[in-house]
Amino acid sequence: MLLLWVSCLFSVSVFAQSVSNIISQQDGLEQLIKELSERNSELQQEQTMQSEQLSYIVTEKNNISQQISHVQNTLSMLDEQGEWLSFSTALGETLRRQLLSLPEKPKSQPLDQDIANIRVKQLNYHELLDNLSDFPALSSTLAGTPSGVQYRKLLQERRELLQSLSAGGDNLVLELTKLKIVNKQLSDAIDAVDNAAHRYFFWVADVNPISTKYPVELIKDLSLVLFSLDTGHQLLGVSGQIFTTPATVILLLASVVFVILHFRFKTSFSELLANTANRVGKVTQDRFSLTLRVVFYSVLMALPLPVLWAVVGYILQISWDYPIAMALGQGVNAAAPILWVFMISAYFALPNGLFIAHFKWPVAGVRAAMKYYQLSVWVVIPLVMLLMSFDVYNGREFASTIGRLVFILLCFALVFMTNAIHRAGVPMYIDRKGSGDNLLSRILWLILLCAPWIAIVAACLGYLMTAQVLLGRLEASVGIWFGLLVIYFMIRRWMWIQKRKIEFERAKQKRLERIAQRARTDDELNNEAIEEPVVDLDTISSQSLQLVRSILVMIALICMILLWSELHSAFAFMENIKLWTSSVSGPNGSEVDQSITLASVFIAILVMTITVQLVKNLPALLELGILQHLDLTPGTGYALSTLSKYVILMIGCMVAFSFLGIDWSKIQWLIAALGVGLGFGLQEIFANFISGLIILFEKPIRIGDTVTIRDLTGSITKINTRATTIVDWDRKEIVMPNKAFITEQLINWSLSDAITRIVLTVPATINASSETIIDILKVAAQECSYVLDDPEPQIFLVDIQEGIQLFEIRVFAAEMAHRMPLRSEIQQLILDGYRKHDLELPFPPLQTNIEALGRKSGRRIYQSGSL
Repeated sequence: MLLLWVSCLFSVSVFAQSVSNIISQQDGLEQLIKELSERNSELQQEQTMQSEQLSYIVTEKNNISQQISHVQNTLSMLDEQGEWLSFSTALGETLRRQLLSLPEKPKSQPLDQDIANIRVKQLNYHELLDNLSDFPALSSTLAGTPSGVQYRKLLQERRELLQSLSAGGDNLVLELTKLKIVNKQLSDAIDAVDNAAHRYFFWVADVNPISTKYPVELIKDLSLVLFSLDTGHQLLGVSGQIFTTPATVILLLASVVFVILHFRFKTSFSELLANTANRVGKVTQDRFSLTLRVVFYSVLMALPLPVLWAVVGYILQISWDYPIAMALGQGVNAAAPILWVFMISAYFALPNGLFIAHFKWPVAGVRAAMKYYQLSVWVVIPLVMLLMSFDVYNGREFASTIGRLVFILLCFALVFMTNAIHRAGVPMYIDRKGSGDNLLSRILWLILLCAPWIAIVAACLGYLMTAQVLLGRLEASVGIWFGLLVIYFMIRRWMWIQKRKIEFERAKQKRLERIAQRARTDDELNNEAIEEPVVDLDTISSQSLQLVRSILVMIALICMILLWSELHSAFAFMENIKLWTSSVSGPNGSEVDQSITLASVFIAILVMTITVQLVKNLPALLELGILQHLDLTPGTGYALSTLSKYVILMIGCMVAFSFLGIDWSKIQWLIAALGVGLGFGLQEIFANFISGLIILFEKPIRIGDTVTIRDLTGSITKINTRATTIVDWDRKEIVMPNKAFITEQLINWSLSDAITRIVLTVPATINASSETIIDILKVAAQECSYVLDDPEPQIFLVDIQEGIQLFEIRVFAAEMAHRMPLRSEIQQLILDGYRKHDLELPFPPLQTNIEALGRKSGRRIYQSGSL
């Protein structure tokens, strides 16, 4: 329609410009009158459509207003009679039937888009009104003619139509805004009724307890469903409707073809499992992509039958003329996801499947867990289908009899399945040691084993809906928990594969080094086989596994919150338990009383738990997800993770304290005072803390560096925010405050270059040939395996003291760890050279002096045994 208005505007403007400003000929006037008549007719049609749209919106708004009144009356009735529900089951049934008659939530409508379109139309109307002045005037000869009168009348009519349409647009916008408001009010009212229903009905018996009359009522309802309700005739009618509707026939044929393809590719899938199982565990062939392929194809192979099941349920659910078929369709749709999960588990449990071949779970345990798989497919799925069908059919007419029997049978089936999985040793929680036998796992299993029995007792006592909802949420939670457990073992297998690859590469490198050292022949090299290292799962990085466990536990916790959030109103009693009252800052600086409830305490504990887990595992999380992809030094990465931990801890504490009524405005002065006091009383600690941050960012020292500070020399092993740990040559750990590394003189032997110079002073008698001594020292430096060729060794005759020649040999070692081995080896070579040339060492026999920062000038006095 917008394009129509634009074309209308364009055509009229073009036509008006095509004639002169004054019409003097009859033919031009007739053509313009015809054009105006057509455009006015279009505007009249638009006015009619606008009126109909306005009438529809007003009617819809009035209907929704009536629905709001009905919902609000129902809510008032619930609030008035809710306290009597525990005394009368019949009252609860009556109120539940009234809740079923409530309107549904209004569906999302593009009201904002409609308002925007109307605004655009109004702009077009205003533009057309402005363009009326561009129409040409009539000449004096045509002004008094009938055509001239008609021309002026059409222009006036056009002006009135455009003004009316513009005003009607304002009315439409107003009514659409009102409709948007009442839609929101209806949604809020329905949510309030739902919350009240959960709050009043959830912990109240919804059916009568089982008595001696129950068998008679059960048989009566069974006969009614099977014979009196014409169930068979309705199902036959649905069958005929399926095969006469093209859409349902196409859906059914497509799902059947999907199932046929499933059986067609079943052999190929078995071959795929066998091939991947043969490659699993071989260090040169094993890949994590094999596991991903098995998971993907297992999920895909388990999909066709549930899809066919869901299509049948959809077809039954849209059979509006057959109530029993509709209810049965909803039950079939509810059971389809459960069927898919069962079939995925069956494919994972195949001998060459995920659990046995890839995760290396015991074959006996997997078979024991899948002992009742046939029971789950042929018993649990039909029971779930019937239970959901009776829950939605005719206001739960048969829920107290047939529905309760079906639920009890379903609980017994769950008892068998749960016990089988428990006996198989499937863990509910993996601890830090990688064991599933821990206290938390036993508690979770106890809850899971007792849940079906508790649900049976509750159903017998009349709490059928409560038992159904809680047991359903619990089983869904267990499904999510086991899914995350599978993900954990997949990540664990990926780590295991990476560990084997690293160890294998190290083994090959070590073998090549041995070959180079021993100078083996080509035949020996070809005949030697590479040993594949055997790496136990317990040797995998515990920090990485702890990180994975923490992340998965947090994901599970979030899923549980989302899953159980629908029952928030059912647990609203926690919000009614007030512990204390606190005043918090309100708008405009006013004080508002805030009641701290038991729910607030639980939320605060949850926030602190998540915060502690994040702070504990943040370094590994950042390293695994972000820092390893950035070109950062270890010190910078450690600094970022440290600061992030403090920020997260501060934010988590502030959020948790806010739930407990501890407002920031109340404690900011206390924190400021403590900061001043701590600044004076603990200034050394704060100085070390700031020095630690400076060390982490400026990096004067790094982990692994060899340093000398004061009279201490050793290697840096740990840099914390307060102190740094140094391990000396005696393997002693010395904790040095960070302030010392910033304020005192520090020697870092490996900051920019790990190469260290070693200076040895070698004496000789005055009668010995200096050239011979220099040659002996050169040969010793060349034969020493620790001496570097670049920089090359240097030998000098540096002094003559009391009839003794003093030679100095300056050599370079690759790192500080080679210092003592180099000294030992080169001194042995020097002694061997002296013996070969029959030379004697004067007193003192051998002098050495190590200078890493350069030779000091000045005359030295040598003493026996000095370095």
